[in-house]
Amino acid sequence: MVYDLIVVGNGLASQTFLFELFNDVKKSQNFSVAQIFSEDIAPSCSLRSTATVSPNGIEEGISELGDELKKAYEMFVEFNEKNHPRGVEKVDRFVAFTTEKEKAKMIRRYKSIDHLTHPLIKEDFLGKKVPSYLVSPELYTNWYEEKLTQHKIKKISGFVREISKDSDGLINCKILGNEVFTAKKLVFCSGAYAKLFSQYFPETKLIENTQIVAGSYLERSVDLKCDSFYFTIGDSNIIYRSEDHKLIVGSVSSEGAVLVADIEGLRKILIMVQEKINLDLGSFLDFQIKTGLRHKGNKRRPIFRALDDEKCLFLISGFYKNGYTLGHLSAEVIKSQL
Repeated sequence: MVYDLIVVGNGLASQTFLFELFNDVKKSQNFSVAQIFSEDIAPSCSLRSTATVSPNGIEEGISELGDELKKAYEMFVEFNEKNHPRGVEKVDRFVAFTTEKEKAKMIRRYKSIDHLTHPLIKEDFLGKKVPSYLVSPELYTNWYEEKLTQHKIKKISGFVREISKDSDGLINCKILGNEVFTAKKLVFCSGAYAKLFSQYFPETKLIENTQIVAGSYLERSVDLKCDSFYFTIGDSNIIYRSEDHKLIVGSVSSEGAVLVADIEGLRKILIMVQEKINLDLGSFLDFQIKTGLRHKGNKRRPIFRALDDEKCLFLISGFYKNGYTLGHLSAEVIKSQL
């Protein structure tokens, strides 16, 4: 069988893309899609994320990245208001600084700072209150899965080990075990593993100069008997989602596909935020350490584009720390090129 489209990956990038794609495909159209992924070999970062969406003082006209992030944030807000997916909650993010350097950075980003109070923060502070969103990754991705089951998508469990184009311009995907699947077009939604595919086509050389960055954070299941909250103190976040009773503290980053976290760095963050918060967060041993591998593009720019002149091969990647923000924008761009 020759599929119209193969999507490689099963993280948020692929789910968002497929959701938006089928919004444009009429039910009467005979449009065939296969999705190939292996959570055992190449687990997605989507379920290993602090999962927040925040505008962060972004303005248009300053940089291309800023323009992309602003538009992506607006598209996420519009999508949420229209579809009301599970696991998304609008909250105010309270941002505070701990050093003069952080204060100067905050003023550059937000233009001003305010006197703020919050019942869960021990002292009044200078900072910014920013409308933002918390996302429960499990609830959110399950919502997408339920929506996508309404469409004819062939789910294939396997790790793509080889890709080639034949003389007819069709794309052949060989998975471990040597089974081959063929399609007219292919979209990589392979996250940090995108660099693995740079060997298949000369067009993917742009991936070689990108980075894999591991992000690690602390997570604990606990009912704090309070509303959700989102605090950023210096470079550290403390998040509580009342919907799924998850407390998150972090994070630390390491360059490369390193799954072993900076334990001492996480311990110091927990001690610091506990000194600021009017809640008993628990001991370090009460938390699990979670690590997700993220793909960082050149100058932190996301990548969503065709990789060949024939526009048969596409890539959605480089989301880095904005995975829950950039999905709808990248889907819109790739759909227009398909």
